[in-house]
Amino acid sequence: MYEEIEEKINYTFRNKDLLKQAFTHISYAREKGTSHYETLEFLGDALLNFFIVDILVEEFPDKREGTLAALKAYLISEEFFNELAKDLDIVDYILISRGRKNVSIVGDVFEALWAAVYIDSGRDCGRVKEIFNKLFKKRILETVRNRKIRKDYKTMLQEVTQKRWKERPTYRVVEVEGPEHAKIFTVEGSIKGLSALGKGKTKKEAEQEAARRLYEILREEV
Repeated sequence: MYEEIEEKINYTFRNKDLLKQAFTHISYAREKGTSHYETLEFLGDALLNFFIVDILVEEFPDKREGTLAALKAYLISEEFFNELAKDLDIVDYILISRGRKNVSIVGDVFEALWAAVYIDSGRDCGRVKEIFNKLFKKRILETVRNRKIRKDYKTMLQEVTQKRWKERPTYRVVEVEGPEHAKIFTVEGSIKGLSALGKGKTKKEAEQEAARRLYEILREEV
C-alpha cells in the first residue's frame, strides 16, 4: 500500500510498520490495537522546523530576525504543510476509523512521515534533510521570493507587544469540543489585561485567530 509513498520520497523503509504508524490516526489505532502517529508528529514538527529554518538562514543570510521569524511562521503552518502534503497525495493513505480526513490530520501525518524517515534511517538527520530539500526546497524558495506568504498574526502581535511593553502575549486552550477526529479548539490570547478568543481545527489555527483579534484590538487603541 505504501510503496507509492516510498517511491515519491525516494526512500525505502526497513521498518514498514513504522511507515504505517505514521499514517495511522488514533481512532483507527484504538479500534485495531495498533500504534498511531501522535508521538511521530511531535518529533516531525521539530524536524521540519529545523529544516525550514536552515533553508531560510542559508538562502537569506542578510534578512533580519523578525523577517525570518515571519517567514518561518507561515512555512511551518498547517496551511503550508497541507500544500506540501498534496504533492505526496498523503490523504489517500491515512488510516482512520470514521469521519472525514480533515485538514489538520493531513498536516499531522505529513510531520509524522518525516519523523518516521528520521527514525528508520538510524536518526540520520543529514540524510533526511537532503531528501526533504530535494522534494521541497525549490517550492519553499519560490513561495518566499514570489511573496506568497500569508500574514502571521502571532508574529505581528508579538512585534507590537515587544515594542510597546517588552513582553510577549500568552496563549491558553480554554475549551476543546467535538469528537477525536474533528476537534475544535478555543484559545485565549492575552497581554496586559487585554484578551481575545480564537477558534480553530488545531491549536495553532486557534492561536492565530486569537492573535488576529488581539492585534486588531491594539490597533484600535492607537
